Amino acid sequence: MTQAPARPRSRLWRVPEIAALSAAFLLLIGGLATVIYSERFYEQQKLKEVRVQVEILADSLSAPLAFDDNQTAQDYVNALRANPDIEASAVYDETGMMVASYTSGPNVELPTTNIIRAAPHLENGRAVAAAPVRRGESVFGAVYLRVVTIPLISRLIRYGVMAMLVFMAALVVVVLGIAHTALRRANANLDLRARELAAANDALRVQIDERERAEQALRQSQKMEAMGQLVGGVAHDFNNLLMTVSSGLRLLEKSADGERRNMILESIEKAVDRGAGLTRQLLAFARRQKLKPQVIHPGKQVEGMRELLERSLREDISVTLRTPETLWPIKVDSGQFELVILNLAVNARDAMPNGGALTIEGENIIHAEDGRDREMVRLSVTDTGAGMSEETVARAFEPFFTTKDVDKGTGLGLSQVYGFASQSGGWAEIDSALDQGTTISLILPRSKEAPADDGQRDETPAPSAAHGAARVLLVEDDDNVARMVCELVELLGHDCRRVSSAAEALTALEENRDFDIMFSDIVMPGGMNGLELAERVRETWPDLPIILTTGYSEDELTLTADFTILRKPYAMEDLDRALARRLKPSPNGNGGA
Repeated sequence: MTQAPARPRSRLWRVPEIAALSAAFLLLIGGLATVIYSERFYEQQKLKEVRVQVEILADSLSAPLAFDDNQTAQDYVNALRANPDIEASAVYDETGMMVASYTSGPNVELPTTNIIRAAPHLENGRAVAAAPVRRGESVFGAVYLRVVTIPLISRLIRYGVMAMLVFMAALVVVVLGIAHTALRRANANLDLRARELAAANDALRVQIDERERAEQALRQSQKMEAMGQLVGGVAHDFNNLLMTVSSGLRLLEKSADGERRNMILESIEKAVDRGAGLTRQLLAFARRQKLKPQVIHPGKQVEGMRELLERSLREDISVTLRTPETLWPIKVDSGQFELVILNLAVNARDAMPNGGALTIEGENIIHAEDGRDREMVRLSVTDTGAGMSEETVARAFEPFFTTKDVDKGTGLGLSQVYGFASQSGGWAEIDSALDQGTTISLILPRSKEAPADDGQRDETPAPSAAHGAARVLLVEDDDNVARMVCELVELLGHDCRRVSSAAEALTALEENRDFDIMFSDIVMPGGMNGLELAERVRETWPDLPIILTTGYSEDELTLTADFTILRKPYAMEDLDRALARRLKPSPNGNGGA
């Protein structure tokens, strides 16, 4: 019997080796493509970041340039020192002349005139952008911003590490192919060894996938932490500027005003409202703003906003509220809660340019979590607008992400919703599809406490001037803020003496012990902040009332109940109430210590 000729075994053995080498080659090509894509993606992200920053700065400078207020423009530019990545910035008026500038070092150069490319671009390893400063159709000047990017050598090192990993993975593939060939040569039980190798390969893929998910979660956590640090640092200087504008507004109201004064008042009010709103949104997203929770009935709270919602929307949008009285109470910051609902309503309005319907409804739900049931309240805001794609839904809660046109939104609205819900112990959800409308839901935990009785109010303190003229020692390092606050104190009927540091305050108290109250900022230069000053004064002059103020959110965490705190920006009425609480009437009618 003649046997069939055997197939050449050497060719069969070489098939896995060729496949492994091909796979390794493709893997290396894929790694190179990933590096090129990562570099381009980094450049695009850096240009997008500098474009957003320069547009925000240009929008903030419209009022100072409109009224030739170069000092305020310089203050805005100086506030950029909080961001170490910013190398240089300049502000130019409508004639092209530089009116304000900031550089991170003495040898950093700036364009001397307004001859700047408008589109963001890379220049000598820097991201550069410029934007016009305008209000409506009027252009008042331009803003120039240059941001340091990660050095090319650092990126090349990172890519080199990535290339080493890809090369090692390719080497693993080659080794597996050679090992596979050796197994075929050495072991007759080919099927069993192949299944074992396939199982090991699947386990390796599972481990790689799990590692990639862990690295992605770590990157997201680092990004959120970086945003929180940025927001916390900028908030103090930003609120100082708002304090100056707000105080100036109150002083103008006390003076004779004409048409021009009314226009200035309107501009300042808009700037204050917008700046304070942006600060609240940033701090809420970063989860650094200390909320003041209280138990509320969500249905009654939303129903009380009906008139505000109807005014904020257009006439071609109908508003329906379905918030039954059986809704469970929740414990949240009521002001932030109303801001969230209003933000969602405004977003819904923008999604319905041709009209539609807005529905806000609430329901009690039971949510299973970690083997136990949680009682939650779901508040849903539904519109009949254009809806969102899956890609947009996936990024909707990211800060500064927006699908609106330039100057139509900052991209912080939904991130503020996310931050509020998380800080209140719940979460937010989005249900949307293109041309199918959008539903955004807040899921907040039920409070076992009863809502506060609206009829029971704390008695409003009498105006501080009712106790007679007090001698106020003001400790404030910012000259503009100090000037305005002293004017407010004197308008309230008191005497004001200002010092600019903690050391000067201690000297003033030692020289003159007739002060009735000390009013101090917390964040100050000179080695001693306001809280440390207050504790030193309490030790030496225990009967002297103390009020502290700050525009930086984390300071309140370290305050004790012994000190009254005012958060910047505050109104004259807030200052009057704070003085009234701390001043004690004396037999001669003056405020006592």
